Amino acid sequence: MEAYIEVTIPVLDERKEIITAELVNLDYEGVWEEGMSLKGYIPKSLFAHKSLYDTLAKYGMENNFKYAEVQDKNWNEEWEKHYEPIIVDDQVYVRSPFHDTKKEIQYEVIIQPQMSFGTGHHETTQLMIEMMLTTEIKDKTLLDMGTGTGVLAFLSSLLGAKDVIGIDYDQNSVDNANENLKYNSVSNVSFLNGSYEAIPSQMFEVVLSNITKNINMGLLPPLAKHTSKGGHLILAGFLNFDLEEIDRATTALGFELIRNISKMDWECLLYKKI
Repeated sequence: MEAYIEVTIPVLDERKEIITAELVNLDYEGVWEEGMSLKGYIPKSLFAHKSLYDTLAKYGMENNFKYAEVQDKNWNEEWEKHYEPIIVDDQVYVRSPFHDTKKEIQYEVIIQPQMSFGTGHHETTQLMIEMMLTTEIKDKTLLDMGTGTGVLAFLSSLLGAKDVIGIDYDQNSVDNANENLKYNSVSNVSFLNGSYEAIPSQMFEVVLSNITKNINMGLLPPLAKHTSKGGHLILAGFLNFDLEEIDRATTALGFELIRNISKMDWECLLYKKI
């Protein structure tokens, strides 16, 4: 049984979402709040003190963490203990199978909590949901890159998308998304493992990409290639100081910025293919 490193980071509420995303980018398999701190868990073989130090240094927090070795746990059980349902714009309810339903909420997505990123709690996922609620998705073909648990793919189907394909490079995420199919009343959603090479040879009228800035930048050319003329591209996963760089790269590929929304330091952009 492999040992894990438990990292404890005291952090203010307004920074918790950003630091959580940074830890996920560093391959931490579980991150959750405990009081005024975040706790992150990563296999000992993957732990890199310098990478963590350099990451936290961007926020002036490089001297504010401690770490210790712990034995492997039932991480899904631990994750469930810290998993709470969310409601976005009083229209979308993202919950786990062990939470009660809310019949007064129009759209309900059920996600069995695993270590896959994308349970709906992160600011970027909530921004994507907000943007999707104001974008024409009904009867559209839709591609969800970096689908994670499949939360946005399932919501797309509930919003009336004609056909939905979710792609993720992490096989564990694809397995988790497929597992979540049984909890959601959808019949037009499928999941594929891979990156841009896994995109089917077809055009999509709506493309979602809620991934980190660097990965989004690399995916933009193939995503542009597979977005139909007049179609929409929704991007998230990056901070506001990356907005100009993302916008330059996207408009250079034939897109027009329609609108953007933000939450805390995170951005979400809606483009139209012209």
